[in-house]
This record gives sequence, C-alpha cells and structure tokens, in this order.
Amino acid sequence: MCLRYLILFPVAFVCCLLARICYLILVKRDEPRGESRPVKTMIILGSGGHTAEMLRVVKHLNLENYSPRVYIRAQTDKLSAEKVRDLEDGNEDYKVVEIYRSREVRQSYLTSIWTTVFATLNCLPILWRENPGLILCNEAWINNSITRVEACLDRTWEILNSGYWKDVPIGYRYCYSLCVAIKAILLELQYEINAESFNDKEEKKKTVLRNIINQIDKGILLGAPLPSVPNLLTTIATKLNSYCTEDSGAKINLEEILINYKEDSDLISNYPERHFERPSMQTFYNKIFVPKLPAILTDCMSHWKALTLWKNPNYLNKIAGSRTVPIEIGSSYTEEDWTQHLVNFSEFLQKHVIASNSEIGYLAQHQLFEQIPELKEDFEVPEYCCFSDSEEKDVESSEVDVNAWFGPAGTVSPLHFDPKNNLLSQIFGYKRVILYSPTETDNLYPYDTKLLNNTAQVDPVRPDYDKWPNFRKADSMTFYLKPGEMLYIPPKWWHHVTALTSSFSISFWWN
Repeated sequence: MCLRYLILFPVAFVCCLLARICYLILVKRDEPRGESRPVKTMIILGSGGHTAEMLRVVKHLNLENYSPRVYIRAQTDKLSAEKVRDLEDGNEDYKVVEIYRSREVRQSYLTSIWTTVFATLNCLPILWRENPGLILCNEAWINNSITRVEACLDRTWEILNSGYWKDVPIGYRYCYSLCVAIKAILLELQYEINAESFNDKEEKKKTVLRNIINQIDKGILLGAPLPSVPNLLTTIATKLNSYCTEDSGAKINLEEILINYKEDSDLISNYPERHFERPSMQTFYNKIFVPKLPAILTDCMSHWKALTLWKNPNYLNKIAGSRTVPIEIGSSYTEEDWTQHLVNFSEFLQKHVIASNSEIGYLAQHQLFEQIPELKEDFEVPEYCCFSDSEEKDVESSEVDVNAWFGPAGTVSPLHFDPKNNLLSQIFGYKRVILYSPTETDNLYPYDTKLLNNTAQVDPVRPDYDKWPNFRKADSMTFYLKPGEMLYIPPKWWHHVTALTSSFSISFWWN
C-alpha cells in the first residue's frame, strides 16, 4: 500500500504540472499585456554580492511598469530582507517570500542532495501561486542574454549583407535596430552590476559607453528607424557621446593649416557667365533649373554657422568624436584597391584629415546629418530645392537627400552622373568639378555593368585617347568650387570631382 502511494504521488504531481503548463500555453498566451499594463516581476535574491547585484538592476527599473514585485530570499538570509526594505521604502506593491535554503555554508554534499530537493519542492507552489510575468536572476541571465542578442545580430548582419541592399526586406533592418537597442541596455546593466569590482571606474565607464555608441551607430547605419520610436537610436547616441568626448584644448583651424589656396584668382572657371550672386527664386528657376544648365551660386550660404564652426576640429570632435562612420579607403571607387571601413570619427579626423597619411580616407556620400542630427542646426536646406521636375505631388519624391563629403586633398569622385538635381555646397576647402552634358554619354564610355552603369571608364584628367578615341569629341565645363559657394548639377550631367585641399561639402539631391 505504501509503495503504491509512493508511486501515485509523483505521477499525480507530474500530471498536475503538465496540466498547468498546457493551461499557460493554450489559454494564457493569447492574453495581450498592453503597453500600459505593468508586469508582475519576481526577483531572486542570493546572499551578499548576489543580492546587491539584483538590487542594482531593480534600482534602474521604472517600478510602475514592474509591479507587483515578489522578492525571493532564503529563510536564513536576514540581511537581504533589510536591503529590500531599504530599497522599497515607501512602496506598497511588493512582498518578500521566504524559501528553504538548498545548501548552507560547509554543509556536506550528501545532505545537500536532500535539502536541494526539498527547497525545489518548496519553490514550485510559489511559482504556481505567484505566476510572474518576468523573473530576474543573477548575472548569468545578462551574459546569456547578450550572447543570444549577439547571435541574432550576427545572423541579421549576414542577411543584410547578402545580395543587393535595396532588396533586403525592411523587417530585417527593424530587427537589427531593435537588437542593437536591447544589447545597449544589457551592456549598461552588465557594467552597473560589476562596477564595484573596477579599479578605475570612470575610465571603464567611458570604455563601456564607447562600446555602446559603436553598437548604436551600427544600428543606425545598417538598421532602420523603428516605427514607434524612430529617434530612439540617434537620441541614445547623442546623449552618450557627450559623456565620452574630450576637448583637446588645442586651437586648430583646418583652413589655416590645410587649405592653402590664398590666390583665388588662380582658380578660374571657364564659364564665368554661369556664376550667379544670390539669385532670386525666379532667376534660379528660369535661368538655371528649367534650362538644366550647371551654375555657381554665390552668397547663398553666408549665414550658415557651419562655415565657421566646422573649420574647428575640436567642435567636430565634440559633436561626433565617439561616433562610428563609414569611410572609403582609396582615391576612387573604381580602383581595385578601393575598400570601405567603419571607424571612429575622431580617428578619421586625426588620421586622414589633420595628419598626412599614405592611405586616402574619405567620408563620402554619407547621411551624416541623419546619424548626428545636432549638425543639422549649423546649415539649412536651400530653398531652391522646392522646385520639382514633376507636376505630380509625390511626398516621397519631394524629399531632399542630404549627404556629407569630408576628406583630405586628393579625394576623387570619378566621372559619373546622378539621376537627381544636385546642389553641391562647399563648407570649406576647394574642389574642381569637370562636367559633361548627357548628350556626350557615348563619348565617355560608361561601364556596361549594373553597378557602374552611371560611371564612365575614361578619366578626364588623364585620358587615354588610344583606348577611348571618341573622348576627344566631348565638350566639358570646368568649375572651381570655393568656400561658401554652391554648384548646381542638373540630373544626368556627368561630373568628375577632385578635392584640391582638405574639404567638407554637403550635397542636396532632389527630384
């Protein structure tokens, strides 16, 4: 009879447990929690360091969203109960539940088997009764969570970098952004938990923050703004960057040390009649936009703060120093040794702009101002961009694409065309732009590949007439773009751009 009960009891217990699991899976899973409904949270305390670790995590939570809270402590752990009362002082939506300890200090391993089984059986009805929506354990959960998020990021990265970028479903980019945000939170929690063990906490904190900013920037570059919180990643990166950037204190002016074109008279465009000083909207429309002819516009951006502020590398370093940006390595994207790297902005500034380097690094055609919105405050989108080539009012096609072009002397954009109107605006430095009409396309020998069909094979600066004989027939226009000037480049006009000095330009593309 006793043997029968010994067998029936565990069988009955297992059946009840399975019934509870089925109930949770089949019935409770369809109950939406809702954004405004708090989640019941169970916090597992240990003793000493483990309790301190968990309470540091709880301290960072918005307790209104994690309510009620159930703290689990061992019967013999009186100190943890006191620490919980101190943390929850004044709150009523919590309780502390005692359980048997699975193993005491210096307890024999043989008796530990029985006490562990007994403690486990003690926990099961508590879990059944409390039914928490979230359980917080010790540090292992953070490390495991980081590992899982990184696995998701690695897999998503592989998908994003397979095939053509424009063909990747937007859901994968949302996934990458969300995983980056989760990883940033976990890294911050990991630092808070281990902060007491660091010798130099301030330096370690900066290292962690730089790592988080690096992750966030990858999310901005590869992911997509989350529909419910589109500015989440840029806001986090902006706030964290302010803690990490250090002012060198050195008074450096890029224009004085790098841009040595003091004789502007040496830079004469071969079409002076295509220069317009602050043209009115009507003049721009009738003489530039409608005829679709290139033109230099002067005195249109003298009020931009960027003209003075961006020549100071300390200012740029303060705004963007810890941010990760994509740069092109090599003089031109048509060369075999051309490649792209993700680097720290302050490293790019020091290594490729201020200091001379054998490798040319170019921050080219990058939406820097979407990544770092603070820089948007230093310039304005030209009002000329309001004109359209289409009578249809398409919101998407009317948006202006704003890109940054920043690099040392010697950077080259090979001869190519763009499908949109372009106002190339020079912040500092000098550039030479050679242009060809779309009617000259056959004489410029475009590549016949899908990726480079808007790029010419011929180099207009050093042409090989034996290889490209018809290039002799092509008529060109040459303009020298100076600080504070804009160059209007019509759609499908071929243009070759060379930086004669260190240079920062902004391009405004629109339909």
